[in-house]
Amino acid sequence: MRLVIAGGGTGGHVYPALSVLQSRTQRPTLLWIGTGGGLEQPLVERAGIPFVGISAGGLRGLGPGTVARNSLRLARGFVQAWRWLRTFQADVVFATGGYVTVPVGLAAWLQRRPLLIELPDLEPGLAIKALAPLANAVVVSAEPTAAHFAAGKAIVTGYPVRLELAHPKPKAVARTTFDIGRDERLLLVTGGSQGAHSLNRAVAASVAALTEIGHVIHVHGRSDGQWLQAQRAALPTEQQGRYHLFDYLHAEMVDALVAADLVVARAGASALGEFPAAHLPAILVPYPYSGAHQWANATFLAERGAAVTVADDRLATELVPLVQSLLGDEQRLDAMRRTMAGLARPDAAERIFELLQGLATSVTASQQAHS
Repeated sequence: MRLVIAGGGTGGHVYPALSVLQSRTQRPTLLWIGTGGGLEQPLVERAGIPFVGISAGGLRGLGPGTVARNSLRLARGFVQAWRWLRTFQADVVFATGGYVTVPVGLAAWLQRRPLLIELPDLEPGLAIKALAPLANAVVVSAEPTAAHFAAGKAIVTGYPVRLELAHPKPKAVARTTFDIGRDERLLLVTGGSQGAHSLNRAVAASVAALTEIGHVIHVHGRSDGQWLQAQRAALPTEQQGRYHLFDYLHAEMVDALVAADLVVARAGASALGEFPAAHLPAILVPYPYSGAHQWANATFLAERGAAVTVADDRLATELVPLVQSLLGDEQRLDAMRRTMAGLARPDAAERIFELLQGLATSVTASQQAHS
């Protein structure tokens, strides 16, 4: 199988696809088409996948001049995608989100190459809405999402997580990665693959109180490290030892998720897959400028009792009381943990790979029948 993956912009458009590939010991022949220069390129290349960048740009919420320029970028991207699909001779195209998927998906449709879209969030963005009518199918994380598409278009597979998270190690073993005892409370704070400045500020303002409660693993992104390190250095020595700062975690992120008792995070799509897989209760702080999709993700988990939501502008005042309340109530925490676990779909990555393989096989059979 010759597989083209199209996606870019954030880790949320990269990690699900990498998880799908990880579900098989033998990889197909691969090409990743992204935007280049963003976060996705180093992640893809680190995974040993050939990467090419094409032109693309967003259209939503921008001024007329920017929309015009980005429209031209999308047109150039379509020409580039057309050439890459022809050169690579793709059997199937897997689109994981981001504006780059629009020119690649359109080129795939016009070349009559099967197109499978993965929608990790509960609500589709503009790119997915535009591409869905052209796709063979859209794989989604949860049942409510299917209502956004024509009957029979959506297939509920769940969010594909890394193999290490689909079958996680025991919590006590995961904690040894960070030298944290099995009986100590552990809070994980993460703003996603690029960090979140408002989360970082709220934690910094409350770090003395939080480290009195227990250990804090804080994954802060690449921009706020210097002043956060200074904040840590101002703590008493004992509390410094309970405040673990990281700009980014690769393989160790799985251990952090499994080791934690509670997570404070944005409500990106990974919250729908990784937190359930890790049986991890959550305080979710939806990004206030990303449209409705993070609020939809957060509400889905909160309504089922697996998470609590907090508005971004209220986090600074509500963080410590909420953490104290949840970590001090083992009965409620255990109920949230069990609810999260019930939402996990550990076979999602394998199911999506099987769909890709089925689409590629059907095209090959059709070509042979007409030859």
